Formats: sequence, C-alpha cells, structure tokens
Amino acid sequence: MKTKHFLITIFLLASASLFAQEYNPIANPSAVVLSENTRFTVLSPRVIRMEWSEDGKFVDNASLTFVNRNVTVPSFTKKETNGILEIVTDLVKLNYKIGSGKFSDKNLSVEFIANGKTIVWKPEMPNNGNLMGTTRTLDGVDGASKELEKGIISRDGWYLIDDTERPIFDNSEWAWVKSRPENKSQDLYLFAYDSDYKMALKDYTDIAGKIAMPPRFAFGSWWSRYREYSDTELRDLVGEFKMHDVPLDVFVIDMDWHVKSLPEFFKDGQRQKDQAGEDSGWTGFSWNKNLFPSPEKFLKWTDEENLKTCLNLHPASGIQPYEDAYPAMAKAMGIDPATKKYVPFDITDKKFATNYMDLVLRPIEKSGVDFWWLDWQQWGSTDIPGVNPTFYLNYVHYSDMERQDKVRPLIFHRWGGLGNHRYQIGFSGDTHVTWESLNYQPYFTSTAANVGFGYWSHDIGGHQGDAGTAELYTRWIQWGIFSPIFRTHATAAPQHERRIWAYPLDNFLIMREAYLLRYALVPYLYNEAHNTYKTGVSTVHPMYYDYPKEENAYSIANQYMFGRDMIVNPITKPLDGDNVAVQQETWLPEGKWYEYSTGSIVEGGKKVTMPFTLSDIPVFIKEGAIIPMQTKMERTDEKPLNPLILSFYPGKKGALKLYEDEGNNNNFKKGAFTYTPVTSEYEGNTMNIVIAPVEGSFSGMLTSRGYELRFPSSFPPKKVTVNGQNIPYSDEAKVGHWSYVGDDLETRVYVPEFPTNTKVSVELQFSDYDQQLLSGIKGQIKYMKKFEEFRLLNYWNDGLYSPFEIMSLSQFGQNLEYNLSDIKKEIDGFGDRWNNALSTIQSISEAHKVYKPYYNLLKTYGSIAEKPEFQNIESALMSESKVKVEFLQEGMDKIYYTTDGSVPTRNSKLYKKPFKVRVPARINAIACPLDNGSCSSVNSKMFFNKETGLSYSLYKGAWDKMPDFNQLTAITKGYVPDFDLNKIKHDSDDYGLVYNGFINIPADGKYTFYIASDDGSKFYINNQLLIDNDGSHGFEEKSTEITLKKGRLPIRVEYFQGKYGQGLSVDFSSDKIAKTSLFPSF
Repeated sequence: MKTKHFLITIFLLASASLFAQEYNPIANPSAVVLSENTRFTVLSPRVIRMEWSEDGKFVDNASLTFVNRNVTVPSFTKKETNGILEIVTDLVKLNYKIGSGKFSDKNLSVEFIANGKTIVWKPEMPNNGNLMGTTRTLDGVDGASKELEKGIISRDGWYLIDDTERPIFDNSEWAWVKSRPENKSQDLYLFAYDSDYKMALKDYTDIAGKIAMPPRFAFGSWWSRYREYSDTELRDLVGEFKMHDVPLDVFVIDMDWHVKSLPEFFKDGQRQKDQAGEDSGWTGFSWNKNLFPSPEKFLKWTDEENLKTCLNLHPASGIQPYEDAYPAMAKAMGIDPATKKYVPFDITDKKFATNYMDLVLRPIEKSGVDFWWLDWQQWGSTDIPGVNPTFYLNYVHYSDMERQDKVRPLIFHRWGGLGNHRYQIGFSGDTHVTWESLNYQPYFTSTAANVGFGYWSHDIGGHQGDAGTAELYTRWIQWGIFSPIFRTHATAAPQHERRIWAYPLDNFLIMREAYLLRYALVPYLYNEAHNTYKTGVSTVHPMYYDYPKEENAYSIANQYMFGRDMIVNPITKPLDGDNVAVQQETWLPEGKWYEYSTGSIVEGGKKVTMPFTLSDIPVFIKEGAIIPMQTKMERTDEKPLNPLILSFYPGKKGALKLYEDEGNNNNFKKGAFTYTPVTSEYEGNTMNIVIAPVEGSFSGMLTSRGYELRFPSSFPPKKVTVNGQNIPYSDEAKVGHWSYVGDDLETRVYVPEFPTNTKVSVELQFSDYDQQLLSGIKGQIKYMKKFEEFRLLNYWNDGLYSPFEIMSLSQFGQNLEYNLSDIKKEIDGFGDRWNNALSTIQSISEAHKVYKPYYNLLKTYGSIAEKPEFQNIESALMSESKVKVEFLQEGMDKIYYTTDGSVPTRNSKLYKKPFKVRVPARINAIACPLDNGSCSSVNSKMFFNKETGLSYSLYKGAWDKMPDFNQLTAITKGYVPDFDLNKIKHDSDDYGLVYNGFINIPADGKYTFYIASDDGSKFYINNQLLIDNDGSHGFEEKSTEITLKKGRLPIRVEYFQGKYGQGLSVDFSSDKIAKTSLFPSF
C-alpha cells in the first residue's frame, strides 16, 4: 500500500490550561508518516516517535512524560522500497517492514552514527553506556544511593523511552490523568544523538516540557529544620540572621506548624493510628495555635520582612474529623460531617483534588503561605495504573498555581519520574550527617541533569545521625552555595546545629562569606536558570555535556559545570591530620581558567592538583567570562539590580547576554523580559567594553542603571574612559572613578547611571604587562595573612627567626594600594621575597612542627629546595676521631656544605660523594635548585664523641626562678652535641635542664661568653657562676668578659622553661674569633 501523511483531526481542546500557549501534544501533520497499523512522527533530526497499534488507533493526548509534539518539523524524506518503509533525516535512517505488525528486532531498525561508528538500533537492544539519571529519594542514605534510574544521556549515543504504559491527560480545562486505551500498542521515542548531549536534552525538553524556571527568590538561602518552632522563635531567628549579617529568603516550616498532638491521638502513652491507618498527627491542615496563636499576623510579618513561607504537607491521611476544613470538605465529598468519617486522600480523583485545593489549602494560601513542601512518603500507586502519587501530587499542586496565575508556580517535592522536571523544586530526603553523604551529593545533583531534573534541594549539613564536625558543615555550606537550591536542614536532635554563627568564629566567618557569595551570584544564577529553561541543560550539569569527546570529562565524579562559565569541584573530604589544605585534583579543558579562591590563572588541557584551605572553594572560571553579580543584599530582591556588577575575567574577548524579568510570575512566557548584551575585547593593551542598549521590556524594569566593572588579576590601568569621558582614580569606591583592590589584584570601575536604552562604552588602557605575573598572588596574600595570624598565636623566637618579611608580605595587597605606581616593581620582586619568607618558615618548621603544615601549603607557591637530609643517623660516637658524612640525594637539587660551622652558600663546597671529617664537627648543608629558585634553609648536624659532647639531665617542675637541681631527681639523662633544645624530648612547658661538658681554650687571652634564654639560665666555668640570666622572662641575652688560660675547662649550663615560648643559645667570641656557638667550636 502507499504510505501517506496522516491527516490528524484536531479534536483536542486547545485551551487545556496545562498545555495552553506553551504546549500542544498534537504533532504537525507534516511530521507524521502513517503506514497501516504504524505511525512515525519525526520530532527532530535525531528523535522519532514510533507507534504501533493493533487496531490502528493512535494516541494524541499528552502523556505524563510527553506534552508537546507540535515542534518545528525537521527536513526528512520517506519512501517505500520492496515493502520496506524508509524515513531519513539528516542524522538517522529508519527502516520498517510494512505490515509486519508489532515492532521487534526483525522488522524495525534505525541507523545512525555514534562514536564514529555506524549503529543499527533495534528494539530490545541494551543501553550499556547509560550515564544514569536520578532517584526518588536519598532517605536514610549514608553515601551513595543504591540505584539510580536511567537517564536520557548515554555514551552509546542513543536512548529509548518506552511511553507505552504511561497514562495520558484528558482534554478538560484542567487537564486530568486517565488510563490509555486498552488496545495492544507500542509507543516508543528513540533519541539518537551520538555525543551531542545538549541537543538530546533540548529535544527532550521541547517535547516533554520545559524545565520549570523558579522565581528569583528561590536562589537565595532557605532555612529549614524539623523542630517545633513557634511564632516567637522564628521572629527571634530572623533577628539572629540580621544580627550576624547573614542573608535569608525562605522559611520552610516543617510539620509542626499544624496540629500534631491531641489527647485522642494517644492511648496509654502510645500514638494511635488515624482512620487512614497512618500515625495520628502525621497529616495535618490546621494551624497549631499553641505555637502560632495568630497565623495571619505571623504571615503578615513574614510578608513585611519579605520572607517567603513554605509549609510541610504529609497529606496521605486525607482530611480527618478534627481538621478545621473537615465540615466543608466532608460535605463537598458527600460525607455527613456528623458521622466523623474521614475524607480519604485520592489525588487522582478530580472532585477530591478540586475541593482539596479550594477548601483546604486555598484559605491557608490566602493568609500568606507562598508554597508547599509535598513530603509524600506513603504508598507508590493509585487507582489509575501507572500513576505514581508522588508525580501526580506534584502535578496537581503545580498546575493549580498555574491556573491561579498569580505568581510563578513553585513547589518543593520528591522526584516522581520522567516528566517531573516540569515541576520544581526537588527535595532529596533525609541523609546522614557524614562525609560520605556530602561526597555523593555533587555527583548525584549533576547527574540528575540527565533527566532534566535541574533543581535538587539537599539537606545542607545532613539530616540525621551524629553531629558532624565544624569542618564538615563548613564544606557542606560551600558545596551548597554552588548547588541549585541552597537550603540548610536537620532534625530537632540537640546535637544538630544549622545556625552558622553557633560554630567557632573561623568557621562562621568562612560560612558567612559563602552565603554572601551565593547572594552576589544571584544574577548569574538567574541568567543560567533562564538558559536552563530555553535549552534543557541544567545549571549544574556534568562536564561531559560540554566536552563529550574528552575521556577526562567522565573521570572526576564530583566535578561539574556551574552554568556556562564555571567549573566547580567542591571539597568533600576532611583535612588529613594537621594539614591546613586538601590536595584536590581537577580536570581543566583546553584554554585558560581563573581559579577564584587563589587568583591562579591555570592553563587547561590537563588535570591539575592544587591545595585548598578551609576557606577555599575550587571554582574555575572560563577565560574571557563576564560574570554578572549584585551588591550585598539581605534578600535576593531587597533592591533593584543597580548598580549591576560585571566581573571580566582574564581573556582576549568575552560576551554576556544578561536576562531579566519580573522575577515571580509567568509573564516572561508572554515576552515580558529583557536582554542586556555585554561584550569585551582586547586590542593590544586596550580593553574595550560595550554594554549595549537593553532588548525587550517588562513592567518595573530599570530605565537607568549604573555599573561596577571588575577586572580580576589586572594591573592598574593607565587610563579609563566611559563614553569618551576620562574617569579618574580614587583610593576609595566612588561613582565616576576607578579604584584598585590590592588583596584581590583587581581594578574596579564605578560607572555612573546611564539610560538602559543607550550604549555604554568603557575603555581601559593597560601597561604592557603580562597578567600571568599576577597568577596566584591573591591566594598567596591570603595565606600569608592567615599564617601571620597563626604565627602570633604560637611560639616564635624573633631573635632566631626574623618575622619581618612575613609581616610585610601579609600586608602586600594593602601596600600595593599605597604605592600603585610601584606595582610592577613590587610584583617583580614578590617571588624572591616569598622564597625568603619560605626559607625562614622552613627553618622554624624543623624545630617547631606546628608550622610544618603551613610550610607545606606556602611552598606550593614558591620555589625553594627542601633541606638536604643526612644519611648518618647517629651523631654521638663512642670514641672515634673521624666520621663519614653522607647525604641522601633526591631529584636535581645540588647540595653545598661547610665543616667550620659557617652558613653555606652556592660558593661553598659542592657535595659529590661521602667524605670524612674530624670530630667534633658541625656540618651545615643547604640544597639549591638547579635553575631559578631559592636554596633551602640550613640543615645542621653536630658529630661528636661523648668525650667532646655535652651530657644533660632533664627535670620536670614549675618554677619562676632557677631551682637547686642538686635537690631534684632527673627524669632522664643523655648526651647531645650542643644546646639545641629540640634535640631532647621534653614537654613544651615546665621543665629544666642541666648541661655539663668541657671546652678547650685555644690560647691565653680575653673571651666574651653570651647566654640568651626564655626563661631563666645560668652559665658556669670551673664551677664558678659567670653569667646569671635567671628569672621568668622572654628571650633575653646577657654576657660577660673573662681572661682564661689555654687548656681544657669544665662548663655547666642550667636552664628552666616556664610557660609560653622557649629558647636557649650559648655563644662566645674573642679578639680573634667572631661571635659563634660555644659548641662545637671549642
């Protein structure tokens, strides 16, 4: 028979509210090919709907998954040859054996290219490369979910959705679910996309419905906790948010808002089942007046505070007799209220659902509730086969808000399966408070994009179990601000705390900074949300969408794209031991990337491993990106987006098209929105920025606007003009001027207001300096500041370890602002100064291990050789007069050494092989890089035999002046080569030492002896007190001169350490010998 286009009779009501204007389930007749009992609809070059029906009747209704088949008809051809129907688009070729009945691998095939190979798809072919989708809930999960549903995206290059069993919608004004006709049929959708994952999702959301765009406020912070909050407590809580300068937009009030406990709910102290067989009080629709005496006034207050309010619902028990709405609801459902028989919950019953919305929920909404948390946790089926109650509850609530058309629909709910992406926001469930749970959430969230579910909201901080650590909560907050919806939550258990100001100060400040960054990025988030709506690509999506041919894009599970311009790789593991940073591996695609926390400009095309401290979030911004931001706000829409902050990241050129609309209605679907195009481009050393006139309009749009333009990792410009007018420098933020933020190495231009319908041109002329010179210095300044704070709280002997370079570098950014004209000179010298400071920190970290973790972090940004290590383990020899000295040599560093106690340099002896020296001897050694970089600090080892060394006795006690050690018992004794306190194991406080040894006076003459200590010390020669430096004090030095005869003399040093700080040095000098250590020089 001849194949013909199926002429579809339009019999569906075009005004069904769900599909009006936006969706039409009936395909364009030009896209349809009918052949006997089969129908093929070409929906895109890569998507074909394939139907078979035993009776030749086909379904044109929307299904729960597919609601819009009336899309642009792609180019395709069809023909019959020898009983084979062939349909060919630009990308696929379908063959079907005409009249052969139900689809099978014997009569149907689709040919296309995937992964460079020709694929012939047939029914029942396994999809082995599926990259998975999402799941209904993470309730009780501690780590990874046991099973995810399959997603649209697969490395096989195709995916089949079998819609055969999915129920359909009727054609009423409020489209309602119904079963499919009971004929034998097949309804298949084949997506054949090779590796064009983004187009696959565009096709999917074109026919399955757009990913719903949340209102703007949804991108602020949400407060949620399972707790019996009262009106007063919530008011107090808002006061605490304000007091601690933490922004907030949404209150999610858990189930305790409603009546949860009445006397009749209990028997013998045990909670009883209600008429529905559920726990009494679990379902509720009536305010608990004990906690909220006047719900109307409470909601009036939240409205005045510009806070959105969401109430929890567990509706499974229906309307019980004690509910306020029971009499009206019972009557409406044909139940005599006098019988006290409950109204069963049946969301698929349109009569029940209509009355439920109108009589039960509408009065609460009118009093000021903004949206509902649909926390369905009961049965998984309904009276209509294939209808999931989770999915349909979401649909009813969301479409009810659409029907009212007052605000942009928003619900908070659990995932109900394919098609649920049309109804946002998702609640992921009650996870455990563990690192394992945190570690799973980034992957889980980005992977949900594979089914278009772009707005998961997690319990940030975790829901149940142990309290967790401050570090864990801090990292969870940092992940949360780069998740789709930022909502903290926990149970009411006393160990759980979600108020960030209740944590240690350092953690609080880091978390508050994260909150403020989230709010600053709201314009970017909203812009990306609109892109999600248009393209079907979620803001948080896997790396492989953008780089499908790169194997590395599949290799790091927790790394994801955050919009079109950022890569985020959140830290989801704790610091190891005493380390102050986590080493995190990130794959960066080709091009340059700006790491936000450190200001590092990193070349991509490889995996990079970088250290990140607790205050850092690994965020990499694409070269040339223009990121829209807003000024500090308490609420997302506290004030107009004026000025608009635009951050221009290093790169030759960039472009942005900033989307804006009214924020909380659906007028954008009717064209009420604007775009503001922004471009940037370097020409030589001049950067030209054009903010084009606004395109479009909406009610309340700004007619004039100022701008704050930021240029991270930039040198100060030589000249700035706006629309041809010179903009002068100011050392403070001031409209009509430019300034420079030294800590961030960032130029900022404060552009005055201009009409938004006119072009604004900004030109910055820079010196011919390479921006790469500034790479990482932002992080270095930050880390050195933190180290300086740490240093001041720990032992540091200024006499032994000069802190001045450290002090200066910690203020490097501020000093740049004071001396902008010298910035190139300062930057050129920064590396050497950094290495000098590193050398000091390296040196002290050997003696005081508390500094080692910071040294390990700071050396990442320097070039310094590590101290050479001696192969020799023992220093004390029994009676030998010579010792063989050998170093462990690793890498290409060269080792230089001295044997006379002097400090080695590159001009000292170069170590080539082991050598022998006479003891006693102090060997000082340094390692130096082969090329540029600083030599290490000195590693010193004293070799001696016990006859030429010092014996010591260690005592334990608390003193403020020297005790009589003859009256005390030593806790340990031994031998050491010198007076280095670190060569003896002892407590940090409250101990004493007595050293005894001999010195050889080389010639008759005058000698000066010095003893410096923190706390007290005494120096004896020939058992006579020569220097008294006793008492509790800081590091102080005393000296005296004495005439001595040549020969061997006994010496004794007594020392005690009280609280805080410690140190001891003993030196000598003469007219022929410069001041040097007493041991081993004598």
